[in-house]
Amino acid sequence: MKTRLILIAYAVISLLGLMMLLSRENVYVVLALIVGFLLLGHRELWSLIRYQRLPVIDERVRDNLTGAMRLTGVFFFIASIVLILMMRFNIFKGTPTALIISGQLVLVGIVYVVAYHYYDRVRPNLGERATRWLKICLITAGLSLSTIAMAIALHNMVSAWFGVEDAFFFILGLLVAPAVLATSLLGSLVIYIKGLGASFRGVEQV
Repeated sequence: MKTRLILIAYAVISLLGLMMLLSRENVYVVLALIVGFLLLGHRELWSLIRYQRLPVIDERVRDNLTGAMRLTGVFFFIASIVLILMMRFNIFKGTPTALIISGQLVLVGIVYVVAYHYYDRVRPNLGERATRWLKICLITAGLSLSTIAMAIALHNMVSAWFGVEDAFFFILGLLVAPAVLATSLLGSLVIYIKGLGASFRGVEQV
């Protein structure tokens, strides 16, 4: 009953917020909020559609939700810093701010869904070695994302202070760090998909 009241309150608040945003013609943000709401409530919505009832929230589900929210919060924090720095130094070159924020909101929703299913299905089916490699890949991806933000900031600071075009931080932020980020995310994705597939087959990944 408590969960149902929370969902109803969230839906009402979201609806009021959407009406306010629509009145100001922030279409991108409205669409992002709708997609984000569907992603964040995907488990509850699926249960309502398929079983006509809200899912049971037991201790395992609470642990999954806590872990997913923690990972999503870390991603949101790092991504926000990177986004602020990129907007500060005009990396997006005229892209509407509403579109940028909307993209971040959708990404947060996607990260939450991926994180929830990691705790729910993937992690129980990963062996110790696979779990260790997944953590290494995710930490490397986070460091790479932070490096991109710092390199952009340092490149602009060096150029402004010394009046020269910095090459080192430019290459680091726009070539090296993104390449490491892409490789890390690809490795994480491979391990994640293997663990997810193993959850359906009942085979633990070493």
